Amino acid sequence: MAADFWFRTLSIINLVGAGHALIQALLLVSSKRGNRPANRIMALFLLALAIGMANGFFNFLGWYARWPALSVLVGSIVLTYGPLFYLYIKAMSGRDARWWPALLAHLVPFLLGLAAWSAFWILRRTAAVPPVLAWCVRTPWLPVTIMAVIQTAAYVSLMIRCLREYSQTIKASYSTLDGINLRWLKWRLAVYGVIWTIGLAALALIRFDSRLVNLAGQVIFLLVALNTFATGYRAMLQPKVFFGSGEVPPGKRYQRSSLTAEGAALLKTRLLGMMEREQSFLDPKITLPGLAQALDVPVNHLSQVINEQLGRNFFDFINGYRVEAAKRQLAREGAEQIKMITVAFDCGFNSLATFNRVFKEFVGRNPSAFRRPGKSPRR
Repeated sequence: MAADFWFRTLSIINLVGAGHALIQALLLVSSKRGNRPANRIMALFLLALAIGMANGFFNFLGWYARWPALSVLVGSIVLTYGPLFYLYIKAMSGRDARWWPALLAHLVPFLLGLAAWSAFWILRRTAAVPPVLAWCVRTPWLPVTIMAVIQTAAYVSLMIRCLREYSQTIKASYSTLDGINLRWLKWRLAVYGVIWTIGLAALALIRFDSRLVNLAGQVIFLLVALNTFATGYRAMLQPKVFFGSGEVPPGKRYQRSSLTAEGAALLKTRLLGMMEREQSFLDPKITLPGLAQALDVPVNHLSQVINEQLGRNFFDFINGYRVEAAKRQLAREGAEQIKMITVAFDCGFNSLATFNRVFKEFVGRNPSAFRRPGKSPRR
């Protein structure tokens, strides 16, 4: 009785959540802010999530017995979550989605799930089912669950790899990652993985008891929905950032470059001279294209010089100057009276958090530990 009560209660809550998912999907599709291709994929994810969240309500109303085809779709919809979330992260990191035939490959588990549930309804009363297929035909949720486990593990690995590549790519063109980083998405991905891990462990503990499985499924859908809603709303605030050069492997990036050795050496001298003379690194919004425009050179030539001649990416190149400027300020007489946030802004950083993180990455200790000993500045 208690399981039935909670199942019905969670089914109603999830139905409300399904309505919210549909509304948020419409907001993402119609929004002109953020990364629009990624927003469309997230909207599709929310649509799939809404279908899954309505599962308990469909069961409660007896719709599966009335329309068996409905269970074919709803029973397999979980196999779309991994691919859609992965395509969303690819879009957020500026990757162009290759819809054909790659999309079909992502849909294979979902199509197999549809086949398993279709076989269940077609052959459920057939006695002469081959033993090797009997477990699949009689209990279609088992192959779907197994595929979901394998799929989740595979896609989480792919998503982590995609985010790592993105992190390196943006450092090739930007001197600050505030506003364009996807650290928030890593946390959403981590929560997504934890939810599925706990959910699958719970299913194993209850030994796939049908009533408890339905209840556990409602809890999992609710938690996944809350995490997805947070992701969707955050996505609308994320700037649209695309990178072309980051798609090319480092070893092949400059194979066809027209920049000669003499030209590279000259550009290196001009670049270093400008940094010392004009201190362009003090501009917190400086980017690789902006610096290339100031030097009146092609972006790829400047990138090549920074990468090959100086052995750094743009992020490290600019922030190296900023950190050195900060070290000079923190080491001079009277530095103990200067607020740390003032040092950060004076040296080109646009936030204290970024200053602390980058300074420790370059120097090995926090700015406060590096500063000359003395009294802390008054606030």
